[in-house]
Amino acid sequence: MFKATLNNVTLFRDALTAVSELIIEGIFKANKDGLYMKAVDPTMVALVDFKFLATQFEKYEVDSEQEISVNLETFLSVLKRASSSDKVTFELDSDAKKLTITFAGKSTRKFVQPLISIDDAESPEMKLDFPCVMDVQTSVLEDGIGDASIISDTLALSADAKKFEISSKGDLNQVQLEIEKGSRALLDLSAKEACSSKFSLDYFKKIIKGAKLSDVVKIEMGKDYPVRLTFRQKDALEISYVLAPRVED
Repeated sequence: MFKATLNNVTLFRDALTAVSELIIEGIFKANKDGLYMKAVDPTMVALVDFKFLATQFEKYEVDSEQEISVNLETFLSVLKRASSSDKVTFELDSDAKKLTITFAGKSTRKFVQPLISIDDAESPEMKLDFPCVMDVQTSVLEDGIGDASIISDTLALSADAKKFEISSKGDLNQVQLEIEKGSRALLDLSAKEACSSKFSLDYFKKIIKGAKLSDVVKIEMGKDYPVRLTFRQKDALEISYVLAPRVED
């Protein structure tokens, strides 16, 4: 049994919108702590780890861990029909393999979404050791991504004990954004060694959708190594993305 009610669906919907940039179908695990999903994008380049805590729901009931497998595009199309004043209730019928979504406001509306069959292959456990960790204002990361998009399809991140840098280089042009330690835009920086990796800019354009959820993004990286970006709202939600580096021929 799983049944949960949100007073306002906006935060949940915004979080899923960010996730859906990379994940088409997913299996939510509902337990006493909240809703969780870990999934790899279809190209196997990015891993998404989603957590939405039970404390965000007005009512939250689950008797044992439940799985809710949905097409995210369809799920979001339903959630977009809710107004900010609607109470939204999710109720799982495991036997009938369906999820009922009820909007209670000026009227009561019900949507029934069938659960889909997804291969529940375990997402790979990544034991990653990041020598460089920093907390950066998301608006600065947005600027770096926007600047890079006019130069190339590759984004480079680098960091050392004194600064964090976002850059991109094309055939003729190049751009660089640098934040020194102590800047208000760089809330924290720890670097055991110099770090630098290149990534697909298209993926960063999708990942930065998470900026709507948090003013700060935690970036963890290494040298020619995956990067992990985490958007968090304390006691509410957390979305982490692990992105593989771009390997040049």
